[in-house]
Amino acid sequence: MSARRGDSGALPALEGGRPVRDTPLPFFRPSHGEDEIAAVVETLRSGWLTVGPRTQTFRQAFLDHVGLAHGWPVNSCTSGLFLALKILGLGPGDEVITSPNTFTASVNVIHHVGATPVLADIELISYGLDPAAVEAAITPATRAILAVHYGGQLCDIEALAAIAKRHDLLLVEDAAHAFGGLASGRPPGDFGDMAAFSFYVTKNLSTGEGGFLSCRDDALEKEIALMSLHGMEGDAWRRYADRGRWFYGVSRFGYKCNMTDIQAALGLVQLGRAEALREARRRAAERYRANLADEAALHLPATREGALHSWHLYAPRLADGALRVDRDRFLQALTAEGISPSLHFIPIQHHAVHREYFGTPGPQLPASEAFYRGCFSLPLFPDITDDEVDQASEAVLKLISYYRG
Repeated sequence: MSARRGDSGALPALEGGRPVRDTPLPFFRPSHGEDEIAAVVETLRSGWLTVGPRTQTFRQAFLDHVGLAHGWPVNSCTSGLFLALKILGLGPGDEVITSPNTFTASVNVIHHVGATPVLADIELISYGLDPAAVEAAITPATRAILAVHYGGQLCDIEALAAIAKRHDLLLVEDAAHAFGGLASGRPPGDFGDMAAFSFYVTKNLSTGEGGFLSCRDDALEKEIALMSLHGMEGDAWRRYADRGRWFYGVSRFGYKCNMTDIQAALGLVQLGRAEALREARRRAAERYRANLADEAALHLPATREGALHSWHLYAPRLADGALRVDRDRFLQALTAEGISPSLHFIPIQHHAVHREYFGTPGPQLPASEAFYRGCFSLPLFPDITDDEVDQASEAVLKLISYYRG
């Protein structure tokens, strides 16, 4: 790698110097090739554009690949989380403990079912819920824990599952980031009552938009199938395939959360490439680690003991007080160097709508605040080249050298 360690004379582009890159390195590039294109074209020609036979094939293929027994495809992880809370019977008067280090959807769905979100602090290894903080947040009104897996590895889900069992609580996993990750050899979805996965365009398995809701038994699987498609009984899509199957029954006040065959076609191809895509992410993450490991101003992502990290994100954080500038100025400078960073996440308690709900000063979440002060995400995707990883690393080290406190 060509980064100039300790070269305090390398003027950042933001301060008038030359950038590391003349053209921006995007935060993400989709990894969809000719096989995905062919699968979508074949689906269009089949006439099955919405839920149909490919969705059914994808359902079983996904379960087999992950190693789960029950679940149903949906149109997003958000829809999956919402359906999980509805199907499990959560509502007014019920408290749901969740993480502040997540996208707003994880908390929005708690509001949407009428329940009460309670934020507990995170731990600074997986950046997921701290089991001790969860235990301290339990009240007589607590009904569930919504555990968020972050960045490609599972949170301390075994400890959270033990807490849920001890207190007779429901456990829902937000596995939006966790496809391909394992904890003690077990996949996300194998610990809680239900788990929602995301197939958004940036995720490790991408269908553009899409998701999956896994569950613990056949009864819950049937409820997902019903509630995700208007409450219609049976394989409602077959009425368009089988002559004379015009009749359908509705047994629930359901929603419109189904996956389409176009999404499923993409997903089936991506499942076939899943291990290669994960390995490409792992190699890039390892190259970042090798490039940046000696820099004391950075806390690099760690992997929990016994975990398999799927590297959805590469999210280091700046050490408190290490630089003369704050994280926001650092990201401005990184962008000026031709590197497009992102930030995962702005904590829930910092958003206006949630601040209004939780009030001022709001919940005390020191680890969450410490993480937010320094966190940022570097470009990471299967097709990123070694040169691109090296350029992103060079830009980070150049800025740390210049702005070091």
